[in-house]
Amino acid sequence: MAVNIVTNYQLIGKIKTSRYFRTNLGIVATVEKNGSRSYNDKDAFSKFYNTTYNTIIYAQGNIGNIKLYTDHFIKDPVMAVYYGDNFEEFILEWDELKFKEKGMDSYLGFILKETESKYEEKLKNDELRKLEDKPKGNADAVILNPGAVSYADVQAYLEKKRQERYKG
Repeated sequence: MAVNIVTNYQLIGKIKTSRYFRTNLGIVATVEKNGSRSYNDKDAFSKFYNTTYNTIIYAQGNIGNIKLYTDHFIKDPVMAVYYGDNFEEFILEWDELKFKEKGMDSYLGFILKETESKYEEKLKNDELRKLEDKPKGNADAVILNPGAVSYADVQAYLEKKRQERYKG
């Protein structure tokens, strides 16, 4: 599963203490196409982040398949972890105590475990929302107030008409 972490420059400095950290400055952010500059499509996550937050992030390196980026506009000690191919965002507070007690490699494992559990919880919640009863429409609202009907109201009205047609 693809994991991207965006944080401020101070926290990237602490993350670089991992023995598995490898410097990788990424791909150039913009390229020239047809005489004008446009955003580079080769780094999908950077493009997603740029279009979402209207700012450029800078690649710093990677730890395995975890890509690390710096956003100079992040001032708080937080990390934005983007999990999966659809870049689900999870904001995690930096825990200096855990970092000092266990070291960067262990703390990074904790971050990944917490992100995965939040992702699984989100998937379960999404499934539960799909299974919940959808609101039933009011068939009479189509006749009484046609300007303020919902799609569920129209469906209820059509179902009522269909049932009347088959009874009579």
